[in-house]
Amino acid sequence: MTTAVFAKMFPLPFHSKLIDWLEQCPQKIATIPQWLGMLNNLQNIRKEELELSGLYDFLTSMTIHTNELGLRTENKIRKSELIKIARAELSKCEVIIQSHWKQSFHPSINVKTQPEKRPLRIENKAKRFVEKAQSCYQHPSLGFWIIRTGYEDLATIAPNWIVLDQRGKMLQSHHKHQGWFPTAVEAFDEMHRVIRMRFAEFGTDRPSTVFDQYAFLGGNNYQEWFVCLPNWPNSYKDDHFDLEQLLIHIRTTERLDQDGNPLLMVEELQSPWLADIRKFDEMLKEGEIDEDDERLVPAAPFEHEWHELAIKALIWLAIKQGYQRIGFTSGKQQCDRWGHLDGLMNLYDIDVPKTLKRIASRFECELSWSTIVTRKPDGSVRLDRKTGWIVRDKNNKPITPPLLNKDVALHFLGERSSLVKEPVRVLQVSQKLKEALLKNEVPLFGW
Repeated sequence: MTTAVFAKMFPLPFHSKLIDWLEQCPQKIATIPQWLGMLNNLQNIRKEELELSGLYDFLTSMTIHTNELGLRTENKIRKSELIKIARAELSKCEVIIQSHWKQSFHPSINVKTQPEKRPLRIENKAKRFVEKAQSCYQHPSLGFWIIRTGYEDLATIAPNWIVLDQRGKMLQSHHKHQGWFPTAVEAFDEMHRVIRMRFAEFGTDRPSTVFDQYAFLGGNNYQEWFVCLPNWPNSYKDDHFDLEQLLIHIRTTERLDQDGNPLLMVEELQSPWLADIRKFDEMLKEGEIDEDDERLVPAAPFEHEWHELAIKALIWLAIKQGYQRIGFTSGKQQCDRWGHLDGLMNLYDIDVPKTLKRIASRFECELSWSTIVTRKPDGSVRLDRKTGWIVRDKNNKPITPPLLNKDVALHFLGERSSLVKEPVRVLQVSQKLKEALLKNEVPLFGW
């Protein structure tokens, strides 16, 4: 039985600088030209926020009246009316962050080498294998054994591998191998599957993830986060996740840098919705589609500052999870993963650093570099939907049979990878920034 996936959702506590200005504005009533003049002269409020507030549309749509002498009379608009309109329109831009969870049991991925020790309990059919044992490995807490044996008969080819459970019974549940396995990774994969199934009732809520094979190897608690616009009127569904109004994907791991300091590591930032908008705008410009084409992507806010919103969400995540330091990858590191793309270089080497510098200056944060120790994979893990997870070498040649557990495949890939050091940008969350966010003093648009 597959455990149901559920979402944990949290509103992000950002405020509107425009509404703040309106509430503090001493002008309680003014004519249309006066309001438009004041709005046009605002210096510290983003243009997009003004446009999305609906105030320009409202004020420019007002009819100009004349009196009985034919002279123009100025309509006067109360500030309270503008606040009401702005609140209603900007509420469509309110964001939530969510993650997906399910109940599952995750046993340790490691085993302990036992050069002398042998299992005490062994069923009869397994004894011939154990008597010819060449290497023995034991799960550190659950008592399962993986044994490399030299036993051979007419139907069994040596050397081979068997798995014993905590009662000494040989696992024979694999659909392809009835009792013995030709490779260690297949035996390990089946042991992991059986442990997770048998101990499922002892599981806890854990993040349900999809793309952990695209993270630096060696991190802990990989997680995928989704910044969504639940009140946005135009419908959009992301191709990667079955989610409506998904604006930004964020992927994180938890790590220690080489000095032992904890770090919330940002593995990737992405906005397919806004990328689709740019792609279809280009197609429209080139005449490949027209404005009535069903493939047109609906408009979305934060077109030019989605990465700033993502960083604000990351700061919220770091504070909620007790992290003071947030690590960011470079453009080169992303291109090493995905191939060279100008967009990746611009995002991670220009846009993100520029925003981090602005935050550091405004909130007295330290912005520096640190180093993480990871593994450079000599290959990749890919899913064959018909068979399972396969580890491939750098030439895309399979080096494992299909595996049922992605974490086993990633562990195997990591074991055959070399240790490397990677430089990462680090934002130290200051007390001033923490207090500003917790007091709802961080704006939704801009800084």
